[in-house]
Amino acid sequence: MTDHATYLDAKRALDDRSLNREVLDRFAAELPPEPEILEVGAGTATMVERLVDWGVIEGGRWVAVDAHEAALAAGEARVGEAVGDVTVEYRVADAFDAVSKAVAAGDRFDAVVGCAFFDVVDAAPAVAALADVAPVAYAPITYDGETRFAPADPDDDAVLDRYHRHMREFRAGGPDGAAALAREATVIAEGPSPWRIEPPYESGERTVLAHLLDTVEEAVGETGYDASDWAERRRAALKDGRLRYEAANRDLLVRLD
Repeated sequence: MTDHATYLDAKRALDDRSLNREVLDRFAAELPPEPEILEVGAGTATMVERLVDWGVIEGGRWVAVDAHEAALAAGEARVGEAVGDVTVEYRVADAFDAVSKAVAAGDRFDAVVGCAFFDVVDAAPAVAALADVAPVAYAPITYDGETRFAPADPDDDAVLDRYHRHMREFRAGGPDGAAALAREATVIAEGPSPWRIEPPYESGERTVLAHLLDTVEEAVGETGYDASDWAERRRAALKDGRLRYEAANRDLLVRLD
């Protein structure tokens, strides 16, 4: 499987075009001129670069937290101590351990950012914990319960049903991550942010698709279903430049307190 940092960098352009700009504009309107922002699940620190490049933030402090040391180290090596006039700090830690330490230190933020984060945590305790350090959370690319591959394969339904079962039963969060967050917090703004990949593939998209196929096969295997034949057919379609993919995501801006 593609290493985590390589996958995160490969999907940067996909995230760029998928983000819902109306929700992002509403998030920008919530921020003071030089905001203090905590990012959980920061990966390779692409979000702070993006928001500076797009003029969403122009100064302030960004604290990037991720449990994947290699991914965060790759981001720190690329970004350094600042993006423009935004200072960047890096903390290798579980998100909620980092929040607990921030609470103990009396450290408050103007917002929490969690890209593709709120579908891999349980919404209620996540909202309760994050409310102790920030009033709002921006949650882009939150999975919204639907994945599709094309052309059609006879095993699609069985594989994707097991994939969603794995999300529900084998890890925190679940396929209804966007809906769960909306139930637990007050929604300020929301809108779709679907991932779509179609041939001819752009830079990085083959890497993203290969990683996603590995992820689905591995997850489904943990439920006791052998998806190897399905995965091999899908990899053949990818090699031939025929594989298409879509995932329903939702961007949310929510009030935590």
